[in-house]
Amino acid sequence: MKRLLCSVLAVLFSTWAHAHVPPTALADATDLYAKFDELLRQRQTEGKLPTLKRPQDRDLVRKLWDHEALLGTPPYDASDQDTLFFVLNKSGSLMESYSQGGPSLHDEATHSMAFLIRASGASQLAFNDYLAHQSNVAELLRGNGAKARGGVEKMLRGAAIFLSDPALEDKNKILLVDALRTSGPYLAQSVSLDRRQAMIDLFAPLVGQPSLESLKIFVQGIKTADCNLLCADGK
Repeated sequence: MKRLLCSVLAVLFSTWAHAHVPPTALADATDLYAKFDELLRQRQTEGKLPTLKRPQDRDLVRKLWDHEALLGTPPYDASDQDTLFFVLNKSGSLMESYSQGGPSLHDEATHSMAFLIRASGASQLAFNDYLAHQSNVAELLRGNGAKARGGVEKMLRGAAIFLSDPALEDKNKILLVDALRTSGPYLAQSVSLDRRQAMIDLFAPLVGQPSLESLKIFVQGIKTADCNLLCADGK
């Protein structure tokens, strides 16, 4: 029994200790985004975008938002940066495309925003690990630190705008709040201490709606999140 217990613990520890992006994630993401770009060109000739409603598009676009397949699970480290930054960049472009589509593309825009939040949180963890092993952190963050912090705040403001839209269905609100609840704390670590109340004020009016109950966890996370090197650079 003791040997069996040790074996189980060893497997569990090994799984936790080596959790990161899947080994095929970069190749899979490269292939998926290439296929999407091709499909996008086809749909744009029709004056449209790929959607979940169109059966021919559905399988591909769903795979673009499969965070378990493309992002894996934390903890992440510097070795995951290349994959995560590639996915982050591509998912940002995807978000930009769908966010301009109006109510008819709310499903796609919300999935894109939720995935972008998850990709950003994962990328932040990998970048934190990278910075922790550098001797010239101040030099690395000079000029870029403020831009990165501004990007996090812009994303959170975008999420608040999404959630404030009365036309957004509850299913999409729940999807977005779940991404904020799970990945938001990692992003909050990069928000300067003097800017955190402003971020809290964005979401405070939304807390209390039945479909947004989990926002309380996210808002509390902003209040209590540790300040990482990126945040400390902007104190």
